[in-house]
Amino acid sequence: MQTRETTRSRTGDFRILAAILAGGLFSALGVGLFSFTIPLVSMDERISGAWLGSAFAAYYLAKLIVSPLSGMAADRFGPRPVLLLGMCAGCLIPPLYFLLPGLKTLYAIQIAMGLVSGLIRPVGMATLGSAAAGTNLTRWFAAQSALFSLAAFAGPIVGSLLYFNRSMAPVLIGLAACMGAALLATLFLLPGKTVTHRRDTVEPPAPDYCSKEKTTALLLAIGGRTLGIGLLTAFYPILLVDTLGRHGPTVAATYAVPGLATFLGLSLSGRFSTRKPDLDRVVFGMLLSAGSLFVLGSCTQLWQFVTFGAIMGGGAALSIPASMALASSYARRQGAVFGAANFASGVGFLLGPLLGGLIVQHYHSPLPAMQTAAALGGLACLPLVTITLREHFHWGTALSRSATGICSVTLLVIMAVCLSPRTDIESPGKGLYRFTDVAMGTIVNLTLEAKSRGAAAVAARKTMSAMRALQQDFDHRNLDGSIGRINRNAGLSWIKPTPRAFALLERTLEYSDRSGGVFDPTIGALTTSPLYYALDKTLAHAKSGLVDYRLVLVDRPGKRVRLKKKGMALDLGGIAKGTIVDAGVAFLRKQGIPSGIVEAGGDFYCFGDRDWTVGIRHPRNSASLQTISVREKGVCGSGDYQQFVTTEENGKPVKRHHIINPATMESAQESIGVTVIADSAEKADVLATTLFIMGPTQGTGFLAEHSPDSAAIWFLPDHTAAITDNFPH
Repeated sequence: MQTRETTRSRTGDFRILAAILAGGLFSALGVGLFSFTIPLVSMDERISGAWLGSAFAAYYLAKLIVSPLSGMAADRFGPRPVLLLGMCAGCLIPPLYFLLPGLKTLYAIQIAMGLVSGLIRPVGMATLGSAAAGTNLTRWFAAQSALFSLAAFAGPIVGSLLYFNRSMAPVLIGLAACMGAALLATLFLLPGKTVTHRRDTVEPPAPDYCSKEKTTALLLAIGGRTLGIGLLTAFYPILLVDTLGRHGPTVAATYAVPGLATFLGLSLSGRFSTRKPDLDRVVFGMLLSAGSLFVLGSCTQLWQFVTFGAIMGGGAALSIPASMALASSYARRQGAVFGAANFASGVGFLLGPLLGGLIVQHYHSPLPAMQTAAALGGLACLPLVTITLREHFHWGTALSRSATGICSVTLLVIMAVCLSPRTDIESPGKGLYRFTDVAMGTIVNLTLEAKSRGAAAVAARKTMSAMRALQQDFDHRNLDGSIGRINRNAGLSWIKPTPRAFALLERTLEYSDRSGGVFDPTIGALTTSPLYYALDKTLAHAKSGLVDYRLVLVDRPGKRVRLKKKGMALDLGGIAKGTIVDAGVAFLRKQGIPSGIVEAGGDFYCFGDRDWTVGIRHPRNSASLQTISVREKGVCGSGDYQQFVTTEENGKPVKRHHIINPATMESAQESIGVTVIADSAEKADVLATTLFIMGPTQGTGFLAEHSPDSAAIWFLPDHTAAITDNFPH
């Protein structure tokens, strides 16, 4: 009889495991595929970043608020009704878009899915904690975390496939279907009498004060860990691009290493771990992750990023299931403890990017932000370290507190050093200071000559702000900017842009006229769509009637602009970056900076009474092809290696990239890369795009006629190079 009861109990436990894992996987997959498409549809609709940012902030805030409440509700009413409520809401909310189509409805759905996620994940964790016992605690939590990591990888892939034709209908159907699958798994697999109170009483419960101390220390450590993860998510790509100088698959693959290592580590630990949850494993894993984050900030080579990224992911895999299992063992009311754990992690995810943004804005580099986050993560672990030293290594209360006190002082000193000016590391030469920030959707580097780092920092901060203001005015994604307002009113009415935008548009149309339409800003009818170079060719060709710079009507006396046809759009991406770089140089000169380099995404201008040595890189090789010396010149490049997809046509691979030839409405194929040297960054920028499309045969003649003082080098599809006679050697 006892054996039969044991078998029945184990069967029930495995039903609980199957229900929570299946429900969690499908719900995470649905939320992931939907959240991935929100930025895409925002770009397609040319919505400003403020709206997009507010939607995601509200999502995390909703999840943060609901998590502890859902845990307490599960303790009182049981997990099944709470999970069914969340999953039913997840099924019913997406169809609202078909009743009220629009971007605001999508944002409302995004916020609602934050509430749904806040209901499902902590309650699922609490249910696992109540059903598992002993060594199964770590194993079950590892399996759950691994599946969530898998959903985080698969969600964006599925979302991109569903949104391929720029319709949200398949995405919302996919979201509802995933939530429906989660609902069915929970409805048929999760027993009705499941509770979130621990049933096992093998070990005597710890005293209340001890449980509270351990729980508080664990929650603090979890918040410190997720603070680092949140900051890494926001700023690690910036560091990779800035340090490696690479784009596309290399950066994406390197960025994915920590997550991949976590998934693999969780998969292995979930299968092979038979140890009971203990403090030393949690502390070691968290400190390993924090230390790796600190080292990642100062890496300079690809192998270093891969190595320490993998170590960081391994530390997370080591600590995540063990920390969840420990949280489960510290309290009988699983809903309350996991609601609190999700709240702590949510606070970390919110504070990490905010803290990183403040530090990057002030210090113009992601390095001190990542190192400070690592130090804070270490500090947050120290209460747990104290308990570990006292209980596992029997150091005694006084000795363990003294040791962690010394560690606290050391970490605070490290933070102070990280946040102090370090000219020996950040200065590229005597009297030169380097600053890094983000603008124009890319990395901006300023190398400035100044009397002191303080003077250079003030000039850099003001210049970055001025460059961002210009970006907002020129960016077609900003609906309130000059270009955004012109595009919104295409075919409808005249728009009066700012004087600086009007002047830029006049110069842009002059370049278009000189090139015979090879450079055409109205290509925005196609390029303002996300992943436009991956769309079916018939969709691109259908927009050819909207691409003609002569349909941009200019009222010079009134300084107004109108696009003649509805559906037309301007995209100044082929010229505006250079314009903003030139403006940054002018702003620095006014602030008394005698010389320097303003560089944005590989395009730069060198100014001042000194020669600057720069490298020219082959688009198919990371090594420098040659170095050149420039003074008071802009150097800009265009290539097919930054944004592209590879497809197969007639049995041969074909690269479709972001530089479109207006004559064919397809990716230009005459070149694979071009670098231009001109007397301004704006001219070099627009010439780089124009000459890339023309190729060397037509481009050499065009330069000789319209800009004989400019020089260019073309990299051709056969990997050879063609240069103008005046290109420096």
